Amino acid sequence: MKKIEFALIVVLVSFSILSFSQVNNAKIQAVFTYNYTKLVLWPDAYRTGDFVIGVIGNGNIVNELENMAKTKKVGSQNIVVKNYGSVENISKCHILVITASQSGKISAAVAKSSQYATLVITENNGGIDKGSCINFVVADGKQKFEVSEANASKRGLKISNDLVKLAIR
Repeated sequence: MKKIEFALIVVLVSFSILSFSQVNNAKIQAVFTYNYTKLVLWPDAYRTGDFVIGVIGNGNIVNELENMAKTKKVGSQNIVVKNYGSVENISKCHILVITASQSGKISAAVAKSSQYATLVITENNGGIDKGSCINFVVADGKQKFEVSEANASKRGLKISNDLVKLAIR
């Protein structure tokens, strides 16, 4: 009986650590995403109205972005978070976050959003090769990111040299 109780405790602790790790990682990604808004230059037409962050997929990052939107702005623009649910629903947005659970849809989402000056952010190995502008990766146990100036340029975006220098690729 004691072995079963011990095993149950180990399993519960493991799940809570995993859950905490996922929430913590989402918070870090949300902060990174907000900071990117200061280091990417959008066309003039995108500098008025709401600053829209679209998300494909569910996950803790949606909640973290929504919480951030309550207290932060991008310049004078209010932040609005839209969960598109599916690639077909993507519309004009400043940033499009494609969660890891939707990594199989990166190419379709990149294509669907190509008509907009949208910074595409992914969290999938090979995300940059599929057209993402910024790709979250974990290296040495830390949240890091890759940048593709070429992919951003195709979308009419200019990524600052400071951001490029911080990237691992």
